[in-house]
Amino acid sequence: MQFKVTFGVKKPGQLLPLSYQYELSSWIYKLIGSSDSEFGEFLHEKGYTSGNKRFKLFTFSNLYVPPRFEILGDRMKVYSRDISFVVSFLVEEAAQGMILGLFKEQELRLGDRISQLELAVQQVEALRPPEIKGRAARLRATSPILASEPEAREGGKLWHNYLHPADKQYEQYFFKNLRDKYEAALVHQLVEPIDMDQPMAFRLLSKKAKKRGIRIKAFTPAETKVIGYLYDFEITAPPELTRLGMMAGFGGENALGFGATKLME
Repeated sequence: MQFKVTFGVKKPGQLLPLSYQYELSSWIYKLIGSSDSEFGEFLHEKGYTSGNKRFKLFTFSNLYVPPRFEILGDRMKVYSRDISFVVSFLVEEAAQGMILGLFKEQELRLGDRISQLELAVQQVEALRPPEIKGRAARLRATSPILASEPEAREGGKLWHNYLHPADKQYEQYFFKNLRDKYEAALVHQLVEPIDMDQPMAFRLLSKKAKKRGIRIKAFTPAETKVIGYLYDFEITAPPELTRLGMMAGFGGENALGFGATKLME
């Protein structure tokens, strides 16, 4: 289930950090947490689990800013009067009304300690589900896709090696994450059982994947940087699994704004 959220920009000319995903994610979590619905409480407090894996099963795209902006270092000066993004949830149809209600008439100051952009939700619309025909689908990342290989470092601390989509290990971790999400969704009856032994393949279509680093908790002692890539790709898999990826996100850290996609024309 996908929704397009359109914001009105209260004061055109304000600065927006280029790394805004963590703050936008925090706002979405806040809306979910303030919901008095069972779904809102469940998603905020628990999420969907399978074994020791836990997923929120939602993601969101980068902001679409009409071409009325200026890049100033790590900031964007926004002159447009409206911007938008697409948020996707793997949920039952019954949750559609609740999710629409989460965003309506909401306001936020999006940014970090240095600068913020004042926004107000103008419109929320449910989008038509993507039509996935056959086992092969061509997709475009609308937010960075993250795949990482865990590495044990000195002292036993786990380190994540962020993989480039052309890396020979990328396909393995890409599909491992997707399979884990499927198992969690199956436990909660969000998907139908499918044959997971079918051959699956990932093929990078972009000549050059664009590296994107997102700062988490910027300008605080806990600041970290998470890295993903923007690119076009072809996935060969059961259509139900591709749809799951489009709704819940491909790769890791989806609830932080990683792994959103759209079908290529």
